[in-house]
Amino acid sequence: MALNFLTSIDQNITVVVTCDPDVKASEEQKAKYLSSANLSDLESVSDTATRFTLKALSPADREDAEQRAGAYTRSELGRLLWIEAPSDRAERARWHHELSDDEREAMADYQSYLNRVYLEMVRASLTHINNEPATLDNVQNIRPDDNRAITISELVVHIQRISLLGTEGK
Repeated sequence: MALNFLTSIDQNITVVVTCDPDVKASEEQKAKYLSSANLSDLESVSDTATRFTLKALSPADREDAEQRAGAYTRSELGRLLWIEAPSDRAERARWHHELSDDEREAMADYQSYLNRVYLEMVRASLTHINNEPATLDNVQNIRPDDNRAITISELVVHIQRISLLGTEGK
């Protein structure tokens, strides 16, 4: 069959996040886990590690999340600059430094939009934390802030994977 079809939106997965102190893994193992959601890819996961249950999002669900985040008012200049930005960190910093003030503002606006999309995706997908009903507000209460940001980022990676590729991953 030449065409690929949508995976079932009835799929759910339970994942951990790599910033959890009860999850042990090398950077390589973490990267492998983020593309597979297979706990055996990690060095160890304690029974006390926090577990997040996510449901797959349909294309309409993902579009709704983008609209709630402001898809129709996002900065198109920011989007274009985001795409054109160099991937090397040092080169990207120099490139960003040379942008005009309005280009930097457009980039910041677009990054803010992406952050809102990620939050809306988590809001739409998260069903449980440790088998208890959960919402985005629960994730927003994670401290310290860098663990909250990592958690949101990793949950979005898992949401995108199960929504686009299914629970089997790549």
